[in-house]
This record gives sequence, C-alpha cells and structure tokens, in this order.
Amino acid sequence: MTINPALVARYGRNLASVVEINANRFIGREIVPLQTDTIAIEPSSACNLKCSFCAYPKKDSPKISMKNDRFADYVDQAVAMGYRRFHLTPSTGDIFMDRHIFDKLDFLERHPGVREYMFYTNFTISDAEDTARLIELKKLKSMCISVYGHDADSFVKVAKSSHKIYLRLMRNLETLLPLVGQRPGVFHVAIRSTRDMPRGPSTDLLMMLERYKDAGVPVKRSRLYHSWGGKIAPGDLDGLEIDVVDAKSIYKNGACSLLFTGIQIMSTGFVHACACVDVDATLQIGDLNEQPLSEIVSTRNPLYMGLIEEQQRGLFRGVCQECSFYKSIYHSRSQYRKESIPTRSIAEFKVILDGKSPVQAV
Repeated sequence: MTINPALVARYGRNLASVVEINANRFIGREIVPLQTDTIAIEPSSACNLKCSFCAYPKKDSPKISMKNDRFADYVDQAVAMGYRRFHLTPSTGDIFMDRHIFDKLDFLERHPGVREYMFYTNFTISDAEDTARLIELKKLKSMCISVYGHDADSFVKVAKSSHKIYLRLMRNLETLLPLVGQRPGVFHVAIRSTRDMPRGPSTDLLMMLERYKDAGVPVKRSRLYHSWGGKIAPGDLDGLEIDVVDAKSIYKNGACSLLFTGIQIMSTGFVHACACVDVDATLQIGDLNEQPLSEIVSTRNPLYMGLIEEQQRGLFRGVCQECSFYKSIYHSRSQYRKESIPTRSIAEFKVILDGKSPVQAV
C-alpha cells in the first residue's frame, strides 16, 4: 500500500496543535480571526460535473441559480453591514451554471460599496467570449481554476464526466493563457488528482499547467480529499487512487473559527454558518426570505449564538464531526500572521458584531 506523504504530514500537524489548543484554552486565550468585511454568496448551487469525491450528487438542497434581483438585494444588505469582499464559490456547484452570472458580476463591478470578489470554477462551462469578459472585471480579486485529474482518462474517472468536457477544459485553458498577463495575480490553478499523478509534465494537461506556471500563474497540487461532512463513503471512490482525510482524527476543542468567518448566503436565500461542507445547511441560522441579514448575522440571533456556544461546550453536529476543515479558535494559525488578520476573543467579536449596522470594515 502506498503511503501518501501529504496525509502523514497533515496528521503530524494535527497532533502538534493539540498541546497549543489545550494550553490556550486553559489560560482562556481565544483567537477568533476578524474578517468582518467578507461574506460568501452562492449565485448557483448547480454543477455540470458529478465528481466522485463531491457531495453534489448526494445533496438534498435545491440545485438552482439565484435570481438577479435577490442577488442585488442580498449584496445591498451585506454592504449596509460593512461587508466589502464577496466569495462567490458555491458550496457544491459552479458559478457559470448561472446563465446570468455576468449580470451579477457587472452589478458587483458597478456597486460603490463592493471592493472585490473572488471565486473557484471548474472552467468547463464558460466559452471564449466569457473568458474575454473575465479580463475586463476590475474588481475580480481571484479566480481559481479547479482541475480534476491529470489527463483525459483520470479527468473522466474523477469528475465522472466525458471526454468532450475535458476537451472544453483544455480549450478554455488555451484561450485564457495568453490573457493572464493582463491581470497578474488574479488567476490561480488548483489541481487535484490521484496518487498516481506524474510528478513531471508528461500529459497534455500537465504540460498545459506547466505553461501556466511559466506565465507566472500559481499552480497548486493536492492529492488529499475530504468526505464532505460524511457524505462520501469509501465505496464512492472504488477504483480511484484517492486518499480521504479521516475527520475523526482531527482534534476538536472549542468553537471552529469558520463560524466567525465562513457565513454563506445560499442560492435559496438560506443563511448558514459555514460555507465549507454543510451543503444541506444543517447549520442554518436564518432565511433571508423571512428576515433581514442584519438580524441573522447578529448577537441577537439565538440560532447563531447557540451554535457557537454548542461547540464551546464540545457539542458538534454531524456535519461538523465529519468535517476535516475544523479550525479551533484556540489555535494561532500561521495564516493569521501571514495575511495580517487581526484576532480577538469571542466577547470582543460579539461587540464588533453588535456594531455591524453599520460597521467599519476591519
């Protein structure tokens, strides 16, 4: 059996953090990251792929696109609360499944209260005209292209797609490549394949990504997968050289920092507390069809505050128990230092949250 070094390293880091988490909790040091100018909105929850490792084929939540007027309303509400940066990546899906996505992007471009936005895409839906329009989006901070597999055969197996869709991906990558220099730093590639992915550029796809690296585009490789909150079973990955992180091996003590930074407005208008793997909104804290955002993302919302308190008491709901993205608020992460993200205690976070109508962006 081949041992994945990345998997071993991850388990090692998890063990190393246990001492720090326990020590910080013992002395009462809470490290809540403050990204109070950022919120996630899901333009579409539909996808054109049925990836073997993804919860999309199994989720119960609707697979729909958000209407333009709803999107504009939700953005206006968020801006009124001090949000300036918008993550548009769906929990499971692709933003280009929304036939009106460029209407939404144009709205963000024109909105005086929006500073920037970002998203991931599998880049198999858009066409050459769409690619050209991407270059003109001045507030687009980051677009990461998620690539699955390392050649045509592995793409078809991992993404459960077709050779035709693979060729569309290659065509879109070819179209974008000569344009990336016009927007340096905006485009990124994340490739996730199987354990037998070659190290060198020995396939047409890997040679393409080598050209991206030569053009200055970061290309990150990963061989690790997660279970999407327990939705992915071992049998779903039969025949694939794929390693899934065991979420139960991750030490969980205290509230997850994603409850403070990962709130997402779903395409349905539901608001859930973590835009990570909770595809069916089991962590739902409100519904924008019934109440404004300022009442949902608030210390006055017992659903939101109760969820934080649950985790502080060591009570984790099913999707959180099976989540491998957990980040304890008692762990001082290197990301906070690298990105100069300020941190506070839960009590201080609540004071800031109380002032979010309006709030000064941190």
